[in-house]
Amino acid sequence: MLLRFTISNFLSFKEPTEFNTLTGDIRRFDNHVFKYKDLSLLKFSAIYGANATGKSNLIRAMDYLRDAVLEEDLNKLSLSPFKGNEDNPSSFEIEFIEENEIYLYGFEIHRDKVISEYLYFSGMGNKDVLIFDRVVESKGHSKIEVNKKYLKPKKNHTLIEHYQERISSDQLFLNIIGDVDVGSLSIDVDRALHYIFNLQIIFPSSRPTRLVSNLINEKSFMDFCTDMLCSFDTGIKNLSIQEFTLKDYFGEDKKNLIEEITEELKNNEEVDIYLSTDMIAVLENDLPVIKKLYVEHVGFGTDNLFSFNEESDGTKRLIEFMSMLYGLVVRSEENDVFIIDEIGRSIHPHLLKKFLEKLSSEESIKGQLIFTTHESNLLDLNVLRADEIWFAEKNRDKGYTEFKTLSEFKKIRPDLNIRKGYLDGRFGGIPILANFGDLNWTEYATN
Repeated sequence: MLLRFTISNFLSFKEPTEFNTLTGDIRRFDNHVFKYKDLSLLKFSAIYGANATGKSNLIRAMDYLRDAVLEEDLNKLSLSPFKGNEDNPSSFEIEFIEENEIYLYGFEIHRDKVISEYLYFSGMGNKDVLIFDRVVESKGHSKIEVNKKYLKPKKNHTLIEHYQERISSDQLFLNIIGDVDVGSLSIDVDRALHYIFNLQIIFPSSRPTRLVSNLINEKSFMDFCTDMLCSFDTGIKNLSIQEFTLKDYFGEDKKNLIEEITEELKNNEEVDIYLSTDMIAVLENDLPVIKKLYVEHVGFGTDNLFSFNEESDGTKRLIEFMSMLYGLVVRSEENDVFIIDEIGRSIHPHLLKKFLEKLSSEESIKGQLIFTTHESNLLDLNVLRADEIWFAEKNRDKGYTEFKTLSEFKKIRPDLNIRKGYLDGRFGGIPILANFGDLNWTEYATN
C-alpha cells in the first residue's frame, strides 16, 4: 500500500511536493480505509486539475521512479527537471507497506547521475531505521553505509565493498544489489523491488497484455468480467474465446509471420505470445493456435459475435479495466496499487460514474486506486470522501504545480454540491476562463 510519494524539480514540480493517502478528519466510508497498526490509509484518490496544471506529471514522476529502479543505465531515461532549474538535483521518494513493514526509499539525481540513494524502515515521523544509505562523491565513487546487522557473516561485508567499488553514478544500488544474495539484506531489498516493480501505472495509451490469457486460465475472472459488463448496461451478454489455426487466421500470404510466431512459441513452450489486447498465440497439443476474444451482444446470438475492435472505445476501455477491477475486488493475496492517468478517456461520464460507484460500495476493497481526471461528474461525496479528492493547480507567480485536498477547505458538508463548487472555481483545478468572453475571434478571420 502506498503511504506517500514526494518529488521535486521534475517536470512541473519545482519545490518538494507530496501526495499521500493518509486519512483526514473524515468519518465516512469505512470500507475505503485500510488499517495498519496506528495508520489509516485511503484506498481511493482522485486528482483533478485543468490542462497543464501537472496532475499527469505526478503519474509520470511515479513512472520515472519505477523505470529508474528497473533500468541498469539511467542515461537511457529522460530526466526532465523544472525549466530554468536544470542546475539543481531532482528528488524522488516513496513510502509504502510491503510484507507488514513500512519502507522509505528515495534518491537524488542530477543530469542522469545519482547523488544520493537510501532505503530505510520508516518510523512514520519517529526515527527511521537504516537499511542502506549511499552518497556519490564528486568523482563518481559511492560511499555506501549498510546497517551492521546485515554485514554478518563477513562475506556479506565483502560483497557490499565489492559493489561499492563496482557501481557507477548512472546506476541505482537497489537495482544492482537486487541480483545478489546478501543474506537478510536481500529480503528487504527484494520487498522494496517487488513493491516498486508491481506498481500498476496505466496511461491513456496503455493496453493490458494478459487480458486474454487471464480470461482463459481463470474461470472466475471470465465469470467476473461477464457479470460486471452485463451490470454496466453495455448490451454485452457474454464473452467468448475463439480458436483458429495460424493459417486459417492469417491466410496463406502471411507465411513469414506464421513461421516467426511458430518458431517463437516452440522456443518458449510455456509462454503465450501477446499479439494484441484481444489476441494471443499459444501452443496447444504442440500445435500453434490463435486465441481471440469475441463479444456476444443481447439480441444477436452466438452466431453473430462482435470482435473487440467492433466495440465502442468506451466499451473497449471498460473491458481493459476488468483486470484492475478484479484485482481490487476479488484478489486477496496482494494489495495491488493501480495508478491511472485520465481514467475517463473514451468512457461515457455516466458509465464511468457507475463503475466508480460500484467499486466505492464494495465492502472489501483489496488495494488502492489512484487516478487523474477532468470528469466533474465524479465529484460526489456519496462516492468519494473529501480527503480522497485532490486538486492540482499551477502557482500563478512561479508556474510550478501545487496540490491540496478537498478536506483542507472549510465547511465541506456531506450534502455540499462539490461539482458546482468545482466548476465555479471554488477549489481550483479548472481553467481560468475569466477573460474568455473578451476574445476577439473575428480578428483571426480571413476572407
